[in-house]
Amino acid sequence: MSPTPPWYRQPWPWFLIALPAAAVCASFYTLYLALSAPEAVVRDEYDRNGFEVTRRLEQDARARELGLQARMNISASGTAVIALSPLSPMPATLNLQLIHPTAQAQDRLLTLQLGPDGRFTAAIERPEGKRYLQLEPGGAGSEWRLRGVLEPGAAALLLPGGT
Repeated sequence: MSPTPPWYRQPWPWFLIALPAAAVCASFYTLYLALSAPEAVVRDEYDRNGFEVTRRLEQDARARELGLQARMNISASGTAVIALSPLSPMPATLNLQLIHPTAQAQDRLLTLQLGPDGRFTAAIERPEGKRYLQLEPGGAGSEWRLRGVLEPGAAALLLPGGT
């Protein structure tokens, strides 16, 4: 009969040691990711400030009351054209927010100017990926807003009131 090799020369003890060791390594890596990555900000309508939620819902309701709609077209040259109807009097500027679903650093705010043809225009860099759109009149205390979703590759979008 041959002598039994010591425990460290056998494969099963190392296999049994490797499983918990892998779990410990994975937990340290997860801890590293949690501490090194900035906190992701997910934009949501139901933030902690209840007054802000109420104001936003009132803006949606006001857009629905007015029957507002906006049609947005993005040309290949990078110009966003928005036709807003019906509204009287027409605001001089509109604020268009392009909101990234998870990365706040990629959010963009555009100010669109009213042109002589009654449409709003601004230069835009076509975003890659999905974006949430929010359209409001320029200036403080906007009373309405329109919202929509810009899917990748879309050249036109209809923003109905009160969505």
